[in-house]
Amino acid sequence: MSSEDRVTRLENAFSTLAELAADHHRRISRLEESFVSLVDLTRNHDEGMDDLRAAQAESERKIAALADANIRTEDGQARLVVALERLADAQAHSDQRLDALIDIVQGWRNGQPPTP
Repeated sequence: MSSEDRVTRLENAFSTLAELAADHHRRISRLEESFVSLVDLTRNHDEGMDDLRAAQAESERKIAALADANIRTEDGQARLVVALERLADAQAHSDQRLDALIDIVQGWRNGQPPTP
């Protein structure tokens, strides 16, 4: 092999090495870009998770407030039922007394004295 052939082979090898180095540099750049994108996604994911945690905490607070309101409503309904039962009893008693009064008034009209 002549010196000229050796120089040509060395030039070709050098050219191949330069192409490989350039390709390697492009691959490293793509990996760096992918890594940056992954870091950004992770940050966005973390921020999104923080938002979800905050929304979950707010939902739990609202559910607890609704549960408390429901308990108060049930208590109020129970008190209302008792009050309505008392009112019904009072109305029945008033009806009895009114009936007795009507009987007395009708007795007077018919000339009968009231009976104690």
